[in-house]
Amino acid sequence: MTVMVKLPVRLSSLNTERDHQIEHDRIQHTMSQQQQQIDPMQIPLPQLKAMHNTIGEEIETFTNSFAQLKQVHAKYNDCMESLGYMTPKSEGKTLLVPLTSSLYVPGELADLENVILDVGTGYYIEKPIPEAKDYYKRKIEYVKSNLDKLQETINDRRKRYGDLTDLINLRVALLQKEQGQAGKAQA
Repeated sequence: MTVMVKLPVRLSSLNTERDHQIEHDRIQHTMSQQQQQIDPMQIPLPQLKAMHNTIGEEIETFTNSFAQLKQVHAKYNDCMESLGYMTPKSEGKTLLVPLTSSLYVPGELADLENVILDVGTGYYIEKPIPEAKDYYKRKIEYVKSNLDKLQETINDRRKRYGDLTDLINLRVALLQKEQGQAGKAQA
């Protein structure tokens, strides 16, 4: 019997993260151009609040994506660790083989040379253990790279969110001050 090492994510979902990064870069470029051309004090308060809400939603979306990628990274590391247990001493040992996430059946290690990898969308490939380790190493590096980029994006969004919060608070304070002075002038 061959041990199946299952991949936790489809490549298409990782492409989505790449698409998010491309969109992020486009938005960031556009916003930096707008920041150079528009005085933030001239932007209407409702528009600032809408931008604030949008950035807050982006932070939430990116944070959720980051958590999912962290899980993927951990699963890839677990798979890599599992491959380390495939030693000659393991041959013939009894283990539990997952059929579903909640159903396991007893199995026995018979082939310590090859494993079956789930490469997503229902496709499986058989690889020798050194190639499987190399495969997981590349996947771990790829996900780590995406995690780093996503963390930068989250940090950037949090900074912008804080800057917008400060700007909105300043604008509200100025409006209240103006209204207070206008009220005194009428009295």
